[in-house]
Amino acid sequence: MGDSATRLFWASVLLLATNLIWILAVALNLLGPVGPFTAGVLGWVALGADLPGAALLAAAYAGLRREQERISSPLRSAIVWGFVGWVILSVYWRFLLPLTTGTDVQDLFAGLLGANPGTLALAKKAWASVEEIFVAWIAAAGLFFVLHLLIAIDYRRASDMEWVKGVPAYAWLLGTGLSFVSTILIVAALLPVLGGGFLGSTFVGGAIGKLLVAPNILLSGYVSSLQLGRAAIAAKRKAGRG
Repeated sequence: MGDSATRLFWASVLLLATNLIWILAVALNLLGPVGPFTAGVLGWVALGADLPGAALLAAAYAGLRREQERISSPLRSAIVWGFVGWVILSVYWRFLLPLTTGTDVQDLFAGLLGANPGTLALAKKAWASVEEIFVAWIAAAGLFFVLHLLIAIDYRRASDMEWVKGVPAYAWLLGTGLSFVSTILIVAALLPVLGGGFLGSTFVGGAIGKLLVAPNILLSGYVSSLQLGRAAIAAKRKAGRG
């Protein structure tokens, strides 16, 4: 896996790609498919790409103590294990829980939005499982925000000799915070549909925040951390040659 800066670099590549793919998926949903690429295909790619990205970000923070020969940091341990927990929770609600409803997560949301009456019927029949998906989704978004709050605290405490001092902590915090709030707005709009009512008024604002605004904020953050990882790798190589 290489050192922590290399892990930061590749985590940034994957997380940058994930947010870019979500933006492209929204575009294809409006414009139509381009060859084999559809909004649904890109959605599945994005749902999987951020998982190894978050795992690599955890590995990057896990490697810092060893490289800096520091006493174990409870804050960085919380960041590492928090990302591990986020990956597990995300796999659970994205891929495993929807199986209990007889469909997958994309078809489930399409049904709740009125695009697939058959899937909507399945969702209403398995309402308890769908509500569990919603709860797990909000919990995952909240955990992701809290982890970036911890990263911002660690950023403030880091020494000038560590690459942590250069992470775009506040851009990450703003993007994940907006994503968390948007998730709540989307779920609040979908719950009435599950109960046989109409889509709530908060859906449009939540969808714009979740799929357009937050990814654009995070794009700038991950471009910055990618450049940071590249610079840290180059500096370490230069130091090694010296």
